Amino acid sequence: MNTATRASIVSVVQVPLFVAAWLLFEYLFVGPLAFAYLVLFAGGFTLWWFSLRKAMIDPQKVIVPYLLTVIMFIAHVYEEYKAHLLGFPDIVKGAPFPISFEMMLTFAASFAPIIWLLGAVLLLKRQPLGFFIASTFLFGMMFIEPTHFIAPFSEGDGFHYVGGLFTAALPTAAGWYTFLAMRREMRRAPEAVA
Repeated sequence: MNTATRASIVSVVQVPLFVAAWLLFEYLFVGPLAFAYLVLFAGGFTLWWFSLRKAMIDPQKVIVPYLLTVIMFIAHVYEEYKAHLLGFPDIVKGAPFPISFEMMLTFAASFAPIIWLLGAVLLLKRQPLGFFIASTFLFGMMFIEPTHFIAPFSEGDGFHYVGGLFTAALPTAAGWYTFLAMRREMRRAPEAVA
């Protein structure tokens, strides 16, 4: 059994355990808002399953764009919270339950950077769970962040500013760039899982 196959088997066990633990951890602090991670984890799992699970890439080749994407995400979250403090509409305005400013601050400005940086650490340690977390992060940047461009039209009262609109393109573009860099490294990887 080659190293990539062994890592894949271990990660198939680690990933659901990590997801359950992270959801429980988040739920303790932000209640039902933690379940927003379900979409991220499902998308991240799909991205990971069909890409990074198949090859152990050299994380040194992609860590800089990954960390720059995290930085752009943090700057984007700052815009979201500054807009909230100034009274502009939030992208979560139509949430099915009340979301307090403290919950959002804990969720996106504190715990999200922690998990994305944990992914970077685990990537550098070449742990399969790190590749899953990276895939989850990139899925969010590539497919969830662009919803900031749809939200201004979703309320039926014409285009208007929502928190995060101006900077959403930064983590989106950086996420795509990082994912494409990872795909390029996958093509160069010596071991792949069938």
